[in-house]
Amino acid sequence: MRKLIFLFLIAVVLYSGYWLIGARTTERSIAAWLSARQAEGWQADYAALDTGGYPLSFHTVLQDLAIADPKTGVAYQTSQFELKSRSFTPTRVEATLAQDLRVSTPLQTINATNETINSTLVLGVGPSLTVHQAAFNFSEITAQSSAGWELFLNEAQAQAVRNPDTPFTYETQFSLTGLKPSSGLLSKLNPEGVLSDTFDSLQIDTTIKFDKDWDITALEGPRPQPKHVVLHKASAIWGAVNLNIAGEFDVDKQGYPNGTIQIQATNWRELIALGTASGVIPQSMESIALRAGEILAKMKGNANTIDAELSLSGGSIAFGFIPLGPAPRLIIR
Repeated sequence: MRKLIFLFLIAVVLYSGYWLIGARTTERSIAAWLSARQAEGWQADYAALDTGGYPLSFHTVLQDLAIADPKTGVAYQTSQFELKSRSFTPTRVEATLAQDLRVSTPLQTINATNETINSTLVLGVGPSLTVHQAAFNFSEITAQSSAGWELFLNEAQAQAVRNPDTPFTYETQFSLTGLKPSSGLLSKLNPEGVLSDTFDSLQIDTTIKFDKDWDITALEGPRPQPKHVVLHKASAIWGAVNLNIAGEFDVDKQGYPNGTIQIQATNWRELIALGTASGVIPQSMESIALRAGEILAKMKGNANTIDAELSLSGGSIAFGFIPLGPAPRLIIR
């Protein structure tokens, strides 16, 4: 019996030493990374950095965290940021933000409150910390922008899984429900009042090949950029507007897609009006887009429905030789 007690005490001492080394290493690594960013001209400030969670986890909390990348002009600020991992599986990390978050870009500052913003990351072993799996959850988010808009989001999820057989490739899924713009924003997006007050749902399913892996260097910049996209499905429902898109395209160095997409749209006129009001379609192109939409709808015999294959090339979207408008730039800042 004494031998068992002695062995148990030895095991406790050894495990406690392992936990203490792991906790201190975690703190030093985070502090060193933030110091390195400061040396590069970043803002990387925090009020406190502590790790607890003994005996089963490493639970690190940063208080009053502020991060700003001078190269992109993107900044984040939150009162608390938590990282948690099991002591026996340290490469599976859970991250949780406080219920307040400020995101700033060169164009605007967004202040958000939330019920939940958290993520789970499965990382590779080694200093690069390559992301093998990632899952993000968002709920009950209210966002206000310095640009004058406001919205409420009921729920959203995002997932990404690294393909072990194809370099730099991730299978991604994204969904959201219950996106409600403020009355002021809704009146700008929907001046004719044809849309409902709430954006019902959005689902996106893709396979994306990037120019490099998502790892610790993605935080330091430059970010991985998409090179090839297989859009298995993108579906959106907003009141009477129903949009479904699928396709495959390459992305050039300027971020413009080159390939083809299949689009199905019900009540497409409202969709073009929404695109024009939001700035996605320039006002100078609205009449052209409407005429092209009428041609596409007549081809299927239903004036309210479009079902067509569109080409993406040279920064533009076209149906055959008919230009429909500019293509979006796919650049991750």
